[in-house]
Formats: sequence, C-alpha cells, structure tokens
Amino acid sequence: MKKSAHGKPVMIANGNSVLLDNVSPFSEKTIQDLVFENPLCLPISDIDESYNPIVPVCKELRTGAGEIDILMVTPNGNLLIIETKLWKNPGSRREVVGQILDYAKELSMWSYSDLEREINKNLGTKGNQLYNVARKSYKDVVLSETDFVDAVSRNLRLGKFLLIVAGDGIREGAQNLVGFIRRAGNLNFSLAMVELPVFQGKNNELIVFPRTIVKTVEVEKINIDVPEGFRVVSGKKEITGNNKKHERAVFFEGFWRDFVGQLRLDDPEQVLPKATRMSNTYISPGGEYNNGCWISCSFIASDRKVVVYFKFEESPRGFSHKQFLSIYKDEIKEELGDGVKWSWDEKKYEGFSISKNIDDVFSNKNRRVIISFFNKWLNKFVNTVRPRLKKVL
Repeated sequence: MKKSAHGKPVMIANGNSVLLDNVSPFSEKTIQDLVFENPLCLPISDIDESYNPIVPVCKELRTGAGEIDILMVTPNGNLLIIETKLWKNPGSRREVVGQILDYAKELSMWSYSDLEREINKNLGTKGNQLYNVARKSYKDVVLSETDFVDAVSRNLRLGKFLLIVAGDGIREGAQNLVGFIRRAGNLNFSLAMVELPVFQGKNNELIVFPRTIVKTVEVEKINIDVPEGFRVVSGKKEITGNNKKHERAVFFEGFWRDFVGQLRLDDPEQVLPKATRMSNTYISPGGEYNNGCWISCSFIASDRKVVVYFKFEESPRGFSHKQFLSIYKDEIKEELGDGVKWSWDEKKYEGFSISKNIDDVFSNKNRRVIISFFNKWLNKFVNTVRPRLKKVL
C-alpha cells in the first residue's frame, strides 16, 4: 500500500517516524474557539507585522451586517476582524469574503462609543472594556487610554482593519478572489486567508500548522482635509471644506502641550497628564494610568466653561476604590471647600468637580486664566486624594 507524507507532519522520535493524522471532523465553532483561545495560531508576522501582538476581545460581536466571529485588537489600537470557515465548496469562499467586507463597512460607520457599547453588551461588562483588555494583556506597551481611543476612532473612521479568513483547508482558486476584494476598495483594509490544518500527536496533543494562502496589500482610500473656503471638484462632485474640527484638534494639542510643559505638582511622584488632541486630558492619582479612578481637566465649550473633576472607573476596581475612600469622605469634602460640587452620593461612580465660566474657551486672552485654574485644582485634587489612595494601592 502506498504510504508517504503528502504534506502531513512527521514525528520522529527514538529512530521511529510516524505520520500525524488530521483532526476531523472540525466545526466552525471549533475553529473559532481554537483561534480565539490561541491567537498565536494566526501567522500575523507573515501577514502584517504592524498588527503584532494581537489580543482577543470577543466572539460573535453583533453588527448591522451580522455577527463578527472574532474581534481582536492590538495595544496600539489596530482592529482585526476574523471569520472562521469550513471550505466545503468553492462558492463559500466568495460568500465569506463578501461577508467580512460587509462587517468592515459596517464598523467603518461606527464611533468608538458604538464599538464600546456593543462590546460591553457582548461581554456583559461596563466601561472602556476594549482598552482594559488590551492593557491587561500588554500593560508595558499599550498606548495611554486617550491615545488608544484616538487610534481606534481613527481606524474606524478610515475603515482601516486587518481582515482574516481562517479555514480548515483553503482550496485552489482562492487567489482569484483578489480581484473581487479590490473592487471593494473604499476601505483601508488588508485581507489574508489563512489555512489552519490541525494534527493530533501520539499523546493526543493538538499541533497547528498555520499557512497564509492569500495576502492582499492594503487597499487605501485617499482622505483630503479641505480648508474652509476652498473647493475640490472631481467630475460632477464638489466638496466644500469645513476645517473647524481640525482647527479644534490643533488648538487642544497646542494647549495641552503648553499646559503639561509648565505643570508643577506638589507630589513629585504623580505621573503628569499627556498632551492630546481632545477636549480633555487626565491622570490617575493612584500613580498608574487609569488605576480605578482619575482626575480630568476638560473644556466644555458648549457651556462656556472649563472643569476639573474626579471620578471612579466603572468597574469592580473603581467601586472598590470608592468604598475605601468613603471612609475619608467627610475629610475630603472639608479639605476641598465649598466651591467644589459634591456628586459623590448621587451616582455609583461619581466623585466631585469644580468648574469656571469662560466667555470664550478658545480665545488666547483666556488661555492664562484657564491654565491657572487647571494648575490650582488639579494640584489640589491630587493632594487630597493621592495620599489616601496610597494606603490601598
């Protein structure tokens, strides 16, 4: 009888060689669980090194286009959409590629809040769970929370995703799908098709040999910021620029850079905030970023005011910190004084805040006043909360 490897792995031990057998039959649920629980099964370095390392977030994330089999994220805010498939017939390849593209298009219309809401619904959690998952897995390399949110938001807006179709055995002709993929090039996505043959060792251990079958280059969409008052004409389409959002981002980046550069807190061990392009910046008085509670300096332009507030993270850790600090609640309230709004008892994760009315928060004439306000109250909140938090952290 004819007997040879035919691409199967061969285990050689003690002078004996044994062909390993494929594990079958497989179900799509089995492949899904295998990939989610063992993300190293995916040859990310072979596909796109910029998406390394990867962190599983959730399975069967509900969208308007259906349920995404697996959502993953990287510590720098890149998103991966993964579909698992049994390749029973040639038509299934085109169907699953069309499906994963639909998921990408759907997510490109989401905001970060939309994604956060659906992840929390899926996992039964609260708060910024996407960031929490990334931070838990790669604490030393993950971006700060504000930078992470910015990165994910930008990738959603641009439709920048890594799409991976993982199957038990991808048949010939898969490469012919590249043309079909490129016709959906309104998103900034990369797509790979990965074959995951699984073999069983003599001690029933599973051995996975991932193979990248198809890998597209990133299909990019061109984005143009059009300054206000200018027009871009393409064929019959005319785009009029409104650069207000960009101007605000530039303002915040410059303001927070100046603010952080001059900031001197009484507590030399307190980690300083980071300059962002958002309307707020914040720190953790526990010393570690987002460690259960935070103090934020924020612009509320619509209400013509600036605010400094202290809040707890909506998580078991945040609730535990609040319970501990409640012992000192009266002392904290007395130290802060009457000008501070006390919302501690109103909601589960609330703390306290203070605001200052400003006729135009974006005017240079008010810049010094705002910086002085943030300096005073950020320092006071740190001095009030941090010594007490050190007793529990």
